[in-house]
Amino acid sequence: MLTILPAAIAVSALAAIIADWREQRPPLFKLLKPLTTLLIIALCASAPDSAYRNLLLAGLALSLIGDVALMYESDRAFVTGLSSFLLAHLLFVYAFIHELPLAMPAYGWAVVAYALVFAALLLPRAPAPLRIPVLVYGLVLCAMGLAALLRWQSVGNDNSAYALAGALLFLLSDSALGVRKFFGFYRGAQGLILSTYWAAIALIAGSAQSL
Repeated sequence: MLTILPAAIAVSALAAIIADWREQRPPLFKLLKPLTTLLIIALCASAPDSAYRNLLLAGLALSLIGDVALMYESDRAFVTGLSSFLLAHLLFVYAFIHELPLAMPAYGWAVVAYALVFAALLLPRAPAPLRIPVLVYGLVLCAMGLAALLRWQSVGNDNSAYALAGALLFLLSDSALGVRKFFGFYRGAQGLILSTYWAAIALIAGSAQSL
């Protein structure tokens, strides 16, 4: 099962990106996008039962809702997707730092600096009604990156490294999404956003395999 699922995830993700290469959202893409995330949820569900795994599963389920919402272009769909992912990130934060001492590593300031610079560039371009939701989302996304850093520093095993890599890729994916949303379309945007997003949640899901 564990050897089949990563291959199935990769094939489904690649097929979805190819199906949506011209960003026209064909019916096949609308099937493959949630399917890829469902396969990643199955990967997480195959891990041994633990509070950590169950928190990740809840976060991934919310990510699936966000996936579906962001297949549509309206501001309402964007806010729905943003809200779903915000709640998902809060669950990931709690999963990463649950029962760990809270002491941010010095290199965590690099994540903070990145978030501040990106927010300074992005927020002025966001429509006024979206600025507060985008700011709150950015703060929670930054917190997830810091929580993953803290987990890696405290636990130090391969699985905490997977969680950290996943959190940082999530930061990259959402940054690419923000640029496309508020700065405008750029070539390869969808492929970059989707590939880094699915890699991110697959790594986070994989971090539950052995604690």
